[in-house]
Amino acid sequence: MIGKADRQMSFSDYWLLGKISEVSYYHRLRTWVFNNLNEEMFQPLFSYYGRESISPVYTFTAMLIQFEKGYSDREMEEESRFDDRIKYALTAPRDFDGIDAVTLCDHRKRLFNSEIGKEIFIKTISQAKEVGLFNKDNLHIIDSFMIWGSCARQDTYTMIYQGIKMVLRFMKFYEMEDASKKILKRTDYEENIKKPKIAWENEKEKAKLLEELVKDALSLVENIKTKKDIKDDLKKAIELLERIALQDVEITNDGHVKMIKGTAKDRIISVVDDEMRHGRKTSSKLSDGYKAEIITGGEKGSVVVGIEVDGANIADGEHMSDLIEQSRRNGVDIDKLYGDCAYSDFEEIEKRKEEGTDFCIRVPEATNPSGGFSKEEFKIDLEKGTVECPNGHIKQFDTEKTQKHEQVTVKFRAEECNDCPLKDQCTKSKKGRTINIHPYEKEIQEQREYQKTDEFKEDYAKRPNVERNISELTRHGGRKGRYRGKLKIRWQMIMVAINNNIKVIMKHISKICNRQIKKGEVCPKTA
Repeated sequence: MIGKADRQMSFSDYWLLGKISEVSYYHRLRTWVFNNLNEEMFQPLFSYYGRESISPVYTFTAMLIQFEKGYSDREMEEESRFDDRIKYALTAPRDFDGIDAVTLCDHRKRLFNSEIGKEIFIKTISQAKEVGLFNKDNLHIIDSFMIWGSCARQDTYTMIYQGIKMVLRFMKFYEMEDASKKILKRTDYEENIKKPKIAWENEKEKAKLLEELVKDALSLVENIKTKKDIKDDLKKAIELLERIALQDVEITNDGHVKMIKGTAKDRIISVVDDEMRHGRKTSSKLSDGYKAEIITGGEKGSVVVGIEVDGANIADGEHMSDLIEQSRRNGVDIDKLYGDCAYSDFEEIEKRKEEGTDFCIRVPEATNPSGGFSKEEFKIDLEKGTVECPNGHIKQFDTEKTQKHEQVTVKFRAEECNDCPLKDQCTKSKKGRTINIHPYEKEIQEQREYQKTDEFKEDYAKRPNVERNISELTRHGGRKGRYRGKLKIRWQMIMVAINNNIKVIMKHISKICNRQIKKGEVCPKTA
């Protein structure tokens, strides 16, 4: 049964008034919560009968504070009992007994599977519009940042071993463990170890262990698949086991198992959190976990208006279309969108331009990994359908394909390239140089020329505003995942975005107040 917040003030509470700065996070959060959150919003999470819980207004606010300050559940429990600033921000009286960690965990679990966090996020966007944050200085920017996973990356041996143990625990729960004993060759799956102990420097022992683990895993999978009425959790566990058992190995015709070279596409990196992925933001920045993509808007692009979360291996720009649509559903129409090279998706750009959205997107410069002539050194005439190399050789291509936005590949003959005095500056291939004509080559050429102008440079200089937003989000709960799985990580990012938007809104209201006080007018203290 839902509990009610105690808003009755005592003499002790009056003593606290004025002692906490009005520009502090605690005061601004209290003001916003007092005027925007109530128990009715959280009623779908609770029964109408039974013992009263702590007010979900208190717990939701406590979770916002956790992300802002980096508190664990145990730390939040202690702070909510002894720190007057926390009680003040919660809108609780000074004699409040605090929120225990178990209650925080229980209420959070309820919120994970609800739309309440999303609804409050949209509410902050509407408020930002109401207080005037979307004006002539409105700036929409799209960008992404990495979220570190809460689990460690595991090697192939550990994943398969732990995957088998996980399936065996489910089988034991459903009283199927006797069948597993007849299937498995190894007998150490009940031991409390991460992976078997062998001489890891011995390649023969490693190969033998790999073969045993893979065969045990696949035998277990095949045996369970023959059963009827498999429970959903067990079914999910065997599907995961089958995937991790096969993603890094090859089974030869004679039945032997060997490790393959390279990395499987969309490779699982942890049994504990099978939605984590290995990715990189740049060539030098590696990350295991997730990636968040955001669109910001409002004055100087300070308000988060859309957010998506995916595995860290997803390319930047993957969710550009989804984010534009999400922003519209959240009540924000994007007249112009700024982004870096990752968002130079001209198919999407052309589609959105027809809908009235303009773009300030940078396209990457043409490069040649071998250090020779780049594509820009070749004269590409899209009207005549010709490509001229730096030494004057000309090749024709089909202009009908480029007009239909189809990619075209132009190949210079090996004889021409091998006899060319500029070959060492062009290509190392004995088969000659190849030039790919992009489906949107015309638009790319035009954009590269425009990027050289002062007009573009002045306009594009607005884009770095998003870096300040990302810094704020990652410093206050957005850098490291607290939970496992996309659903929960997305909820975390929504909470972080709510916190950001509340701070931006309340700061903007303070600015308005200061201006009105100077004019002798009444100040609107609330959002």
